[in-house]
Amino acid sequence: MKFISERISYHRHDQYTTILVSSKVEKWKESLLFGWMLMWIAIGVLILYLFVTGNYELDSIDAKVKGQQKLFLLIFMVFWAYYLYRIIKIYLWRKKGVEYFKVDKESLIIKRAYGKYGKAKSYIYSNMGKIELLEKSNRSFSWVMQSSFWDIGNEALSFGYEGKEVIFGIQLEIIESKKLRDFLKMEIKRRKTLLKK
Repeated sequence: MKFISERISYHRHDQYTTILVSSKVEKWKESLLFGWMLMWIAIGVLILYLFVTGNYELDSIDAKVKGQQKLFLLIFMVFWAYYLYRIIKIYLWRKKGVEYFKVDKESLIIKRAYGKYGKAKSYIYSNMGKIELLEKSNRSFSWVMQSSFWDIGNEALSFGYEGKEVIFGIQLEIIESKKLRDFLKMEIKRRKTLLKK
């Protein structure tokens, strides 16, 4: 295994080349995400307990207010469940996530994997556009939020494919993005040349 950067590694096989982009963060950031996840679970368990037992209700409150309180707790639990899913997904991404690329003679395969799990998508070279850096404003709120370690996003590279834009390269620095783009272009050209032979 050879390295393009600290996060990007590759291995050339006889028939294809694999490239891995790690999503790992510093240990303190991973611990912070884990603590956030545990606190979120504790909040949800407490609210669920209150919802089920009805311990939040006072005897002096009328039935209409009790119904509103129960509805509020139910809506909160839906909100809580959605964000629990998001937190777990982000934690697992930072713990075991990797962007996987396979460059063979005919196609580029891209997979966002959580450990061994993930869906691979294949892109045939003849239908692919040029791999480009995504334009992004460092001053935009969206860019700042998506480049945070508690989010999965802020892709750095893209190409056109059958009328759609395919984005990849999650939270890569500009230098890493350029290195990955150039390496992918070189490997695709190299593998296409082997196909013609």
